[in-house]
Amino acid sequence: MKTVLFVDTEPRILEEVRQSLAPVVKEWTVLGVGTPEAAQALLAERPVDVLVSDVHLSGIGGIQLLAEVKSRYPRVVRVACSSCAHRDTVIRGLDSVHQFVTKPFDTAALTRMLDRASSLQSRMANEALRDLVAGIAKLPSLPTLYQDLVAAMQLPNATADSAGRIIAQDMAMVSKLFQIVNSVYFGLRRTISSPAQAIALLGFDAVKSLVLGVKVFSEFKHDAALPFSLEGLWTHSLQTAAHARAVAQREDRGPMGVEGAFMAGLLHDVGLLVLVSNCPDRYASVMEAIRRDRVPACEAERSVFQATHADVGGVLLGLWGLNDALVEAVVFHHDPADCVQEGFSALAAVHVANAVDEERDPALTGGAATSVDREYLKACGLADRETVWRATCESVGQADMKKAA
Repeated sequence: MKTVLFVDTEPRILEEVRQSLAPVVKEWTVLGVGTPEAAQALLAERPVDVLVSDVHLSGIGGIQLLAEVKSRYPRVVRVACSSCAHRDTVIRGLDSVHQFVTKPFDTAALTRMLDRASSLQSRMANEALRDLVAGIAKLPSLPTLYQDLVAAMQLPNATADSAGRIIAQDMAMVSKLFQIVNSVYFGLRRTISSPAQAIALLGFDAVKSLVLGVKVFSEFKHDAALPFSLEGLWTHSLQTAAHARAVAQREDRGPMGVEGAFMAGLLHDVGLLVLVSNCPDRYASVMEAIRRDRVPACEAERSVFQATHADVGGVLLGLWGLNDALVEAVVFHHDPADCVQEGFSALAAVHVANAVDEERDPALTGGAATSVDREYLKACGLADRETVWRATCESVGQADMKKAA
């Protein structure tokens, strides 16, 4: 049995949570306490898998509690909640929380959150992976700007203008967004001069994905001591995203399927970004093993970290609460046969898109490019699509992506 601990000053809330989750959650023990001090005492006595804390608590407060839990119990999935949290409160807590949920709680949403946590922990069954992630000093949090966009577009009166005004608050993001969307890479017939135009022409999900990708990459400094260029990694990620999006369009997957493939492509190497930025010396050993032994990147990573960049990326996206299809596309993009599905998926699109771009530029992987897993495509009933998808990727406009990096 796994354990979730709710921290809330209102006993009524705790009792309602227990009652609402009882019929639907079979694998969880639900505990509740009313103060940060009681939570700390319980955590010292027994293991807890997920902590859900209101941000408005007496004493040290919910955000400080979550920060201390992060420091003392880094493997606990930390969730902040509130019925009236202000933007500044959320920003202060971003370094300490994995997810932020609103009150009153929705039973279905709580159940999904716990299911996600359970799935995440099963992916983290590797002790070395858990220790690696827990020890990473700079693990990016889900950007506030992205969360604001998602929240704004869920409102019944949502418009491109209202979402554009949120993006316009971050001038660095606006500048970067214009650099990317005005390249021939997107093939637009007119110049975009406002965030609202970008949303209207590209679609909300595409812009949302770009905001997430740009914000995450911008968190890491471009250090000359790193074993390879982060600009090159961003370029590869954007190229893979465009290829995956084009493949999904070719398969008529609809707006959600198309932009899901785009986001998965954009974030498929986020774990690599984390490893290279936090452990440059150890990752230099990975690159040396790739060059010396001509082995795939994941094999070299396992020899050094006992885990791969795909594993680390999957853990990060799972902590952010992104959907399982996206997480699986990231975790298995090098080894898709470990997650065989019937028919088309974001994983299939990203796997092929990534392989095509690595073939285009062998320097991305030190000369050992990922090969398309044809047995996986055959198992998915997609064996005849590789040639079509390769042609689709090649037809995507080749922009000077260094200008967008």
